[in-house]
Amino acid sequence: MSKPTNSLCLAMAMLAMTSTALSQSISPPSSGRRVTTDLERNARTVWQPVRDLSKRRVTRPSATEIQRVDHVDGSYLPAPPASVPTVAPGAPPEVMVDPAGPVHQPLDGQIMLEPIHDTGCDALPSGECGCATGTCDGACGVTCGGCDGCFTGGCCTGDPMCGEYRDCDAWRPCVTLCWPQDGWFSAEYLLWWQSGMDLPPLVSTDALPSAANPGGVGQVLYGGDEVLTDSFDGIRLQFGFWLDQCHTWGIGADYFQIGEERDRYSNGAGSGLALLVRPFVNVNDGSQEDAQLVVGDGIAGTVDVDVHSELSGWGLHVRHMNCAQSGCSPWLYCGCPDHYCSRTWHMFGFRQVELNEGVRIDERLTTIPPPSPTTNFTIFDRFQTRNQFNGVEVGWGYRQVRGYWSFDALLRLGVGNTRQTVNIAGQTIIDANAAQTGGLLAQTSNIGRYDRDEFAVLPELDLTLGYQLTEQLRATLGYTFLYWSNVVRPGDQIDRLVDPDQIPSDPPANPAVVGDFPEFAFDNTDYWAQGLSFGGEYRW
Repeated sequence: MSKPTNSLCLAMAMLAMTSTALSQSISPPSSGRRVTTDLERNARTVWQPVRDLSKRRVTRPSATEIQRVDHVDGSYLPAPPASVPTVAPGAPPEVMVDPAGPVHQPLDGQIMLEPIHDTGCDALPSGECGCATGTCDGACGVTCGGCDGCFTGGCCTGDPMCGEYRDCDAWRPCVTLCWPQDGWFSAEYLLWWQSGMDLPPLVSTDALPSAANPGGVGQVLYGGDEVLTDSFDGIRLQFGFWLDQCHTWGIGADYFQIGEERDRYSNGAGSGLALLVRPFVNVNDGSQEDAQLVVGDGIAGTVDVDVHSELSGWGLHVRHMNCAQSGCSPWLYCGCPDHYCSRTWHMFGFRQVELNEGVRIDERLTTIPPPSPTTNFTIFDRFQTRNQFNGVEVGWGYRQVRGYWSFDALLRLGVGNTRQTVNIAGQTIIDANAAQTGGLLAQTSNIGRYDRDEFAVLPELDLTLGYQLTEQLRATLGYTFLYWSNVVRPGDQIDRLVDPDQIPSDPPANPAVVGDFPEFAFDNTDYWAQGLSFGGEYRW
């Protein structure tokens, strides 16, 4: 038997080494130095393994002997084909490939390597949405102009808007105080224009011509047309975050403000005009054109007109991704087919928009003696309006990405109530006497605060062209058009019909006269604003 024989050989070898070492230790050295023998080296030289490996048998179970288990629900699977599975070249040893068929289902406890989900509508719960060829093989487009077809790389890599979808069933809202995990923030500079404000004639060189007074020779110096037609600046901020990793549901907010735009006019003594007046219609003189003197006929004074407008708004909404797809199609005018990915979404929420405007007219008049002593007049008329829209908002958005370029379109519609407010005030101070109510176009008959509610619609269109600077930062250039029905503007609330008996005098009328003109009546109009936006968007 092999085991005793090997043991006996080992014992005899050890005994020989011990005898040799003992004889060397007894014999004196041949020189004056002590000679040390390397027992360990001798032992390693003569040692041999004693295990008997001749009877070891390496076997591999056949395919029919493997009991397979589904890695999802734990159920037993049918037996695989009888062919012997082999290990694919370069693959981990855990993944077994059958030459006669596809990769087997993993065994119980085996690690399963799954590819990343393909982008496109078929990976989403929304279902069919058209072509969703994630491989860019040209199936959705045409090859024209000698092009080689689509780029075969990935689509929108790193862009969560239409790229890599992960675990779509995982919800991860920010419950505690923390920074949302996936979201967006954008800041834009606005260069907008708005519909001009209509003003009646406010300053002229004399009484104006009319049907009742064809002999009027006055020329309008300010008013009688639209003002605030120049561009004005503003800013818009947008922020939001996604509630799930697939970016199917999200919450967003936006705010914009157009800086206060002003238009000013000033004229008076020293301008070289022989006559400067404020025109109005005298209801006590057959509704003919009349005028209040500012310069001329013993009066030296100045008149200033200040008009302002300011627009702002904010909103909160919920986004729901409706469809995402990727494919291949040519560019405009039958260009080369290129890989694209796109998504559409719906939104609904609350929106508030506010428009504040005003017109103020100031006069400082001084009588020129002789014969009467000098008298000073300080007069102002003020007309202010405020429109506040509150309503629900629904919208539809679309985005398409091609390489570094992206295009966004957003159509929103707000439906709700506009709270209209008009404030009219006027005052006259003669010398150092007490202030009297009323100026020229603002008198006791129309001075006050007026409010009412009106149904309104507020549609908005946003178009944005973007260029990806980095994986998360995008530069944007956009256009916006905003429309608002049923608003009040201050120029429309000015009534030029005036009862001169109401104009304050020195001494004041006792009792004060209250006439019917000027009168107040709500006058609705429509409003629009449009313009360009420049900014950037950051996504994480």
